Amino acid sequence: MTRFQELARQQKNSEGELTLSSLPRLQEALHALGVTDAAALGALRVHYQLQGLPSRFFSETALPMLSLAVQAALPLVCQRCFAPLPQALDLQFEFALCDEPPEALLEDEHVDWLEEGDETTIESLVEDELLMALPIAVMHEEACVSLQQSAGEKPNPFAALKQLKLDK
Repeated sequence: MTRFQELARQQKNSEGELTLSSLPRLQEALHALGVTDAAALGALRVHYQLQGLPSRFFSETALPMLSLAVQAALPLVCQRCFAPLPQALDLQFEFALCDEPPEALLEDEHVDWLEEGDETTIESLVEDELLMALPIAVMHEEACVSLQQSAGEKPNPFAALKQLKLDK
């Protein structure tokens, strides 16, 4: 019996904290998004809580259930002005454990499924969910301050041509 099955069937709780070094795919994704602040990356902590839930029926099939909560403050970078833009994530997921998901489970948008025989680790499960929660493009909601300061009245490049026409 896998660790996830044991947690689900006994409705136990497992919680902990992960560092970025235990999440290499997330580290790679953050680098791809332009996060280079070594201090911020080193301070990144991901807190998770995995809780076994009572079995739930999908059609005629009762499946063991898990709940996963993930909290993290990711040190992201604004894609417009390249200033730090930390983003707090507070994610909640429910999983049904089964080899072949019944049709009713596939139609439920709020419950994902994990294969019972799958040897997925908690770290990889948390990392998968964080990767899927990463925004495509991180930008300040309001216009970026540094861009507002640099944007101003610029001379019209065709003003010189207009002046030549007037001189004739």
